[in-house]
Amino acid sequence: MRDGAEAQPERAPRGRARAAREGSRVAAGPLLPARAARRGAGRAGGTCSSAAARPAARPAPRAAASPCTSPAKAIRAIDSRSVHRICSGQVVLSLGTAVKELVENSLDAGATNIDIKLKDHGTELIEVSDNGGGVEEENFEGLTLKHYTSKIQDFSDLVHVETFGFRGEALSSLCALSDVTIFTCHKSAKVGTRLVFDHNGKITQKTPYPRQQGTTVNIQQLFYTLPVRHKEFQRNIKKEYAKMVQILQAYCIISKGVRINCTNQVGQGKKSSVVSTTGSPSLKENIGAVFGQKQLQSLIPFVQLPPNEAVCEEYGLNATDMPQNLYR
Repeated sequence: MRDGAEAQPERAPRGRARAAREGSRVAAGPLLPARAARRGAGRAGGTCSSAAARPAARPAPRAAASPCTSPAKAIRAIDSRSVHRICSGQVVLSLGTAVKELVENSLDAGATNIDIKLKDHGTELIEVSDNGGGVEEENFEGLTLKHYTSKIQDFSDLVHVETFGFRGEALSSLCALSDVTIFTCHKSAKVGTRLVFDHNGKITQKTPYPRQQGTTVNIQQLFYTLPVRHKEFQRNIKKEYAKMVQILQAYCIISKGVRINCTNQVGQGKKSSVVSTTGSPSLKENIGAVFGQKQLQSLIPFVQLPPNEAVCEEYGLNATDMPQNLYR
């Protein structure tokens, strides 16, 4: 060592210095999360607490999910009442479906005058009255039962069906979804009858009721037996009502010789006309009654003809079996 020079620290051998550096790196490893936490806290608030300075504890490893030890539930049949309510919601899907089914029943009964009354766009009341043939007393019990119908008896009868309805599901489904009351008077009866049905389509009240020949179906609180569906129905009633009007307009056009009148009453207000026809035998006049006389000017007439022999031969049809009354 030179005189007057500061004392220099003794250098460790290269091997020892390298081992010391490796050991310091290993020791500093667990402190990295704490350093990152101090940096983040400094950026967010400027200072960091003493707790943040300490190394963050590592999260405990998650326990392995234990296998399900509960026994599997047995497969059982749904009770008939629940099945009826579930399936009924698949037959009557909307306000338009309910009105359509009732109008079709009136047309199948040979009605020439159909009146449809709605309250609050159909949420409170749907009432369809007609002057059709009415219902005989012997058919009261099966009027609203599932798959009870006078249209067919077996599957082969479907070839000759000429009515709108034939499955016997509409009134049964409406009973399951709402409160149904029917007023009817058959042409052979001296006085009409008022029938009140439960949700299973069974008659709970049967009393005489004065009315002319025909049938009136009264539907109150549609879908109220299905709370979620009922809430959705009320929330979207304007859309449901608009679709119902479109369906009803179609039946007004194709129903020749049948007067159809529909009104709607909101609250205690006046009844407003929804659609009305005069019962004309002309399809063109029905279109004018529904859409206005100005729309008739843009119509293009066409003639529908039955298939000729060449078409019948190509598609395997028998010309003699083709119904001729469809091409008028």
